[in-house]
Amino acid sequence: MKKVIASSVLATSVLLPLNLLASEAPSVYAASNSSIIIEDIQQLIGNKALVTENNVNIRSGAGTEFNKISQTSAGQSVSVLANEKNSKGEIWYKVSFNSTEGWIISDYLKVATTAVKASATKSGDSYVGTTQKIGKNATNMRSGATTSYKVVKTIPAGTSLKIIGAFTNAQNEIWFNVEYSGKKGWVSSDLFVLNGTAGETATVMTVINSSTVHKGATKNYATVFTAKAGSTLTVHQEFTNAYNEKWVQVTYATGKKGWILASAFINNSIANKVVSKTSTVHSGATKSYKTVATINKGVKLAIHQEFTNAAKEKWYQVTYAVGKKGWMSAESFDSVSTVPEHPSTETPSPNGDIVTEENNLKVSVSVANMRSGPGTTYDVVTQSKLNDQYVSSQYATDASKEKWYKVVSGSGDAWLHQSVVTIVDKGNDTPVVTPGNGETGTIQRSNALMYADSSYNSAVLVGVAKNTKYTVVSKLVSTDGTTWLNIQANGKQGWIPDFEISTNLPTKYGTKTSTVYNGASATAKKVDTIYLSSPVRILRTLNGWVNIETPAEKRGWIQASVLSDAAPVSAISLTNGRTEVRNGQNYMVWSKPKKFDITYSVPSTNVLRVYGNLTSINEIKSNVVGVKSMKVEKVSGGTSVLLITFDPKYSYTIRDYNNELTIKVVPKGLVGKKIIIDAGHGASDPGAIGKKGTKEKDVNLATAQFLKAELEAAGATVKLTRSTDVFLELSQRTGISNASDYDAFISIHADSFNSTSKGTTTFYNSSVSFNGPRSLTLAKSIQSDLVKSIGTYNRGVKQENFYVNRMNEIPSVLVELAFLSNPTEEAQLATTAFRKKAATGIRKGLENYFNQ
Repeated sequence: MKKVIASSVLATSVLLPLNLLASEAPSVYAASNSSIIIEDIQQLIGNKALVTENNVNIRSGAGTEFNKISQTSAGQSVSVLANEKNSKGEIWYKVSFNSTEGWIISDYLKVATTAVKASATKSGDSYVGTTQKIGKNATNMRSGATTSYKVVKTIPAGTSLKIIGAFTNAQNEIWFNVEYSGKKGWVSSDLFVLNGTAGETATVMTVINSSTVHKGATKNYATVFTAKAGSTLTVHQEFTNAYNEKWVQVTYATGKKGWILASAFINNSIANKVVSKTSTVHSGATKSYKTVATINKGVKLAIHQEFTNAAKEKWYQVTYAVGKKGWMSAESFDSVSTVPEHPSTETPSPNGDIVTEENNLKVSVSVANMRSGPGTTYDVVTQSKLNDQYVSSQYATDASKEKWYKVVSGSGDAWLHQSVVTIVDKGNDTPVVTPGNGETGTIQRSNALMYADSSYNSAVLVGVAKNTKYTVVSKLVSTDGTTWLNIQANGKQGWIPDFEISTNLPTKYGTKTSTVYNGASATAKKVDTIYLSSPVRILRTLNGWVNIETPAEKRGWIQASVLSDAAPVSAISLTNGRTEVRNGQNYMVWSKPKKFDITYSVPSTNVLRVYGNLTSINEIKSNVVGVKSMKVEKVSGGTSVLLITFDPKYSYTIRDYNNELTIKVVPKGLVGKKIIIDAGHGASDPGAIGKKGTKEKDVNLATAQFLKAELEAAGATVKLTRSTDVFLELSQRTGISNASDYDAFISIHADSFNSTSKGTTTFYNSSVSFNGPRSLTLAKSIQSDLVKSIGTYNRGVKQENFYVNRMNEIPSVLVELAFLSNPTEEAQLATTAFRKKAATGIRKGLENYFNQ
């Protein structure tokens, strides 16, 4: 099978409704029939628009009460001459076509707009045919649409290129097919400065207060820009995050987008109202107008004006999305829901007195909103989770006489409603101690502490090292929800929290460079630093602070606001570089904050080059046995490359997992190497069958067993995918390999075509498999020694997409020993002597491979 990259070319324009432009902040549109940018509604005058429906009436004035003077059909192009908003709030346009002038309602007109990639779109087809510019850095053009393909040209920064085609690869990356200096190839769309946004109603809005723009839609994300009061930003889309905060995506510089709180912008609303039932938004102030949106119960909308229509129905004009206005019936709202759009900056007083009373609180729901004041009208400043604990020194009551507790969170002071917390009464709640039943285990954390009692406030008896063996004497669950174990370890007895023995602690990620303290306070002593995307293990939380274990296995406290449940989406980096011992073998390990592709090459003997659009790589500073040198370099395009030079007496096996990159460093030679041998076919699948009845499955299994014996005698560890006449799916064979920490995979087969076909072939895969470079080296080595040993015709090494190679994550080859369809070679394949010689040849090839 050959890999096929397919691309479809779609229309290069989309249609945007003209009625979204009326009576709003100026909007930006790129007209499809010219290069102008429509920045104001008046600039529509003289431009083209399209009619969207059949039998649309053209009238003598801006309203249905005026005479019909003509009709037009869908697709008719008209020139816009003027616009007018009538007494019903309808937007009408005066248009000209076929020597006729008249008025048409905005509902049936759309302006053609060049379609380009939206931030949320998964296809770049709409760019096909357009010209786009490479960004500020030189860019690699590749032979295919992933970074695993070879570089065919380097394109200078600022180069304008016509987009020939587009393709979304398996990693959901959009790549563009372009031509440069007479060569065609593929460039990642992320490396272009794209000149617009498809399908978005981009609106220019004015910033009312100086506000920060972030990489994502919470303040946890890094700040990328500060927008000054009075400045204007182009707004593309809106998003309400998990904290119930409304954010909008903006362009803050050419080709650069980020997120800013919606409250940063001027809004000419007269009030806010809360929708009391699911309702529709219409383009005009009756239900006969087109429905433009549906709003769910509980949503708060900005109200701009009030209108009573001819049927004596009261309607409100609302903003139902960023830059989009429409009309909703007054029946959609609670009559008492109106609140000022711009409340006083002073904190409103609670309905009751603030009471000073200390309470220990524990969150009793999955997610609890924490507000800026004691009531639901206050903004949500952050959220807490089940079993989070807080100490409250005050509470206040709201209009319903319900309590709100004031606590300190990672975002400052916040208020929790009585319904989402329970008061922990330590004096009246005595934990139940249960026996440990002799349970044993080992400490999993570095810097574990043994306490005199089941409380963090009790005295620390001793530190307990990682991997220390312990026996559980008893256990209890304290009032704050912590499970405590009374253990014996190293001749001492005391209490430890259960996270000290957990192998599966929750992980969060740093959203920026942050200090880790030895206490839950910014005045405490610094113990470590975490960085963007640094993974940390969560031990416990307290008052908006989180007790963590850093990548360096240091323990400390950090504010919850600088941690995220997921790694920032923009981070393509190798973090937390470290050394580990796994199954008795030495590894270099890097964490990946999210799944992305890595590529490597072997530029010279004992040198490994790791790359792949990486923004940063955390270099391992400590000495690594078998590694002569290691350095990180910045290359063309601003990406990082890792260069490792190994000691001439050492080799390596590299693996790219979803969450980490590992490099096993091992002495050269077969001793200690781990090898998987896959005997092809089996049971009901005999494979090829020769004219004399020799079955491929039997040849494969016998050769695999002889090879296993050869390798084990040389000091290797061997695993057979099948040791008997059974059938395995191809996915089962690669599943065995991919779940292992082995160093090589050899699949044994016998070939078949016609009676004159002859010889031996070794196949590998580099078009899909991450370990293509090492697989090629392995294939060359095995092919050379195998044909020497069995004396067959050398058909060479070939790249193919066989499943067991392309889906294999370790260096892998598929060997075709000889042809069962050739009578002479069938006779050889049927003999024990030939199979043993084949095993010897493959063993020698593996030995040479592991000595390179």
